[in-house]
Amino acid sequence: MPVVTDYVSATRPARRGHRGRALIIVVLVLALLLATADRVGAAVADRVIAAKIQSSQHLSRQPNVTIEGFPFLTQVLRNHYQAIKASGSDITVGAAGQPVTVASFQARLTGVSTFDNFHGVTADTATGTATIGFDQLAKVLGVPLSYAPGGRVQATRTVTVLGQQVTGTVSAVVTVPGGDQLAFSDVRVAVQGVGVSVPSSVTDELSSVFARKLSLAGLPFGLRITTLTTSPAGVRVSAVADHIRLS
Repeated sequence: MPVVTDYVSATRPARRGHRGRALIIVVLVLALLLATADRVGAAVADRVIAAKIQSSQHLSRQPNVTIEGFPFLTQVLRNHYQAIKASGSDITVGAAGQPVTVASFQARLTGVSTFDNFHGVTADTATGTATIGFDQLAKVLGVPLSYAPGGRVQATRTVTVLGQQVTGTVSAVVTVPGGDQLAFSDVRVAVQGVGVSVPSSVTDELSSVFARKLSLAGLPFGLRITTLTTSPAGVRVSAVADHIRLS
């Protein structure tokens, strides 16, 4: 009899250990399934919102969209999301008859809510950036542009004044006069091969290349330009928007 008692006592810890390991495995499997479902749901929602952004913002191609925050499914239950990132390239903005192609843009929407199964999306605020290459600015201005030291842009022009051809280099600083426009200031003219001052009619004709303001109306989400920087890659603007609605 003591032998039987010892056997039962020895097997009980083994059974408890087996049950404990089985429970851990079940918990891990459930956690893996939930994590997988969470990521799959997020991927599906990314595509739905990307299509919504493309249609509502009149983009020629679907942007890349990422919903921030984990877990995703708890955000779905609340219909409220931490933030959404969107990025794209080659979008057309500008005034009628004066299109400008934005090489790339990125935006981050915060305070995002959805309703009617993603048929509508709202956001409290959006911040974003957009880069316009010199080649696109050159198309609008009608003259080749390049980066100049000191964060300036420059062009070389040949104009005819009083029957004489004059070639000069014109540089300017890109500015933001407000809203969705770009302008040029501090225009400087250097005339090649001339050792004396030239008539104002010549410098005025050369500098007229930078007399025009450029519209960037139509940036996604109604972004309004706040600041810009100029680099060899082009002009990069930062922008903000409030009370966004995608429907």
